[in-house]
Amino acid sequence: MDCGRGGTCFNSQTAEKGWLAGLLEIMFPERCLFCRSLLPRSNSPLVGGRPLCAACAKLYKPGGRICPYCGGFSRGEPSCDCLRGSLPKVMDKKPLRGLFTVSLYDQNWRRLIHDLKYRKRSAAARPLGNWLAGEIKRENYCCPEAVVPVPLHRQRELERGYNQSALLAVYIAKSLHLPYLELLVKEKPTVSQVPLSYRQRQENVHGSFKPNVKIKPGITVLLVDDVYSTGATMKEAASVLHACGVKVYGAVISYNPGTRLIKKPGFYDNLEQW
Repeated sequence: MDCGRGGTCFNSQTAEKGWLAGLLEIMFPERCLFCRSLLPRSNSPLVGGRPLCAACAKLYKPGGRICPYCGGFSRGEPSCDCLRGSLPKVMDKKPLRGLFTVSLYDQNWRRLIHDLKYRKRSAAARPLGNWLAGEIKRENYCCPEAVVPVPLHRQRELERGYNQSALLAVYIAKSLHLPYLELLVKEKPTVSQVPLSYRQRQENVHGSFKPNVKIKPGITVLLVDDVYSTGATMKEAASVLHACGVKVYGAVISYNPGTRLIKKPGFYDNLEQW
């Protein structure tokens, strides 16, 4: 198409998309994910902002990299030696090469994620997925070739109506311009992880995931879930992908470190540096 001398290429399809986006914004304005108040367009996820109002944004502490092995966290390079890029032999033995989170788990995130998972608030997946993708790009976290969700068992997905991790992964993939791949299936039904101890969680999910398709060895993927606490579920899923020769980086909306790590000396001191 000839765009003229130094002009911007613009056609009726572009105009239609812009008109439709404007109409949708008027009919369904963006709201703060925490308090549900209307957001000004400058904060809209449609233009790359964080989907929080000014009051709720003051309560938010940006996430970053979490080490899935020692619990250390940082923005930029990892603050621990568990996943140093200069140790390729160590990295190659780790099923989960890293973890990235939007924020630490608190009362606001608990309510939001429970709404997403159990109260049919599936519309929250779009701003959350776009938000997580934006943070990953800003922090230059990893360079995946595809985005993969942690699967739900078929019966659980039928009861819930959707897999919240898959919804998040779809929007993350779109935002990062990457393919969305369902590489895993959850064959074994499991009970809720919430009331279980760390060891019980590991036993609960052990052997529950299987490859869903033939997987090309050597690819790097972003494995997506909603919350990371003990890491039993994501690590089990990552181990299956790792056994197929896949390099796995994890990403979640919120990280619940548990009392053991919260009581660790310097935990909140480091948090203030984020």
